[in-house]
Amino acid sequence: MTLIDFEAIHFPVLRSWLGSERDVVQWGGPDLTYPITDDQLEQMIIDRQTSPPKRLSWMAVNASQVIAGHIQLAVDWKNGVARIGRVIVAPTMRGQGLAKPLLEAGLERAFSHPRIERTELNVYSWNIAAIRTYKKLGFVHEGVRRSSTKVGDERWDTAIMSMLRLEWETRLLK
Repeated sequence: MTLIDFEAIHFPVLRSWLGSERDVVQWGGPDLTYPITDDQLEQMIIDRQTSPPKRLSWMAVNASQVIAGHIQLAVDWKNGVARIGRVIVAPTMRGQGLAKPLLEAGLERAFSHPRIERTELNVYSWNIAAIRTYKKLGFVHEGVRRSSTKVGDERWDTAIMSMLRLEWETRLLK
């Protein structure tokens, strides 16, 4: 899986993957609105252009050079923390084992910055498939923020998971 910078040319592709409020919140959290707008997507590019960047965003390209997913890192440089977020595999490519290499590419990018000591993520507790993948990668479950997000008439719990630099490096040696 190869990561390429997220650009305006990718907006229509990403938008086509997000067909409902539930999809948008699952992918991008409760601060984004449905339908996703160019302004919301453009902000992700603007965040990459700050110095240092607040957010790094990529599209993932598979071996056949087909856009297969999207992943982002929100970066707290002061504390050395990268937060993986806005992870999605193209709907037509789900079930092909692409989430793991997509996340590995994101982790590699995060820990390529010497200042990053911790990579974390939030995942909705009902997303068992994602949680299983995160655990296989070595993420540690730290806790749950109960009833943290409102989507329509539903309330979703958010699990918090993390990986430290030493855990990533140890994983690479195996």
